[in-house]
Amino acid sequence: MLDFDDQPVAVVELTEVRVVPAGEIDLQFARDEGEGFESVEEWREAHERFFEQPIDADTPIVAVRFRLVERF
Repeated sequence: MLDFDDQPVAVVELTEVRVVPAGEIDLQFARDEGEGFESVEEWREAHERFFEQPIDADTPIVAVRFRLVERF
């Protein structure tokens, strides 16, 4: 992973990558994102604001899980 100045800050290992409809995003995934979401609705609303477009149940989502290998 790189910071805003393109300097290395960490190494991560992708443990899962899947494309799923937004309707399949569950509370655990929303919480695991680490932004403090307490509901899937909060997760969806935050992502709609960020991407500036609506997300419906059929919107494809790239769901990624990773683990931190090393922090610099």
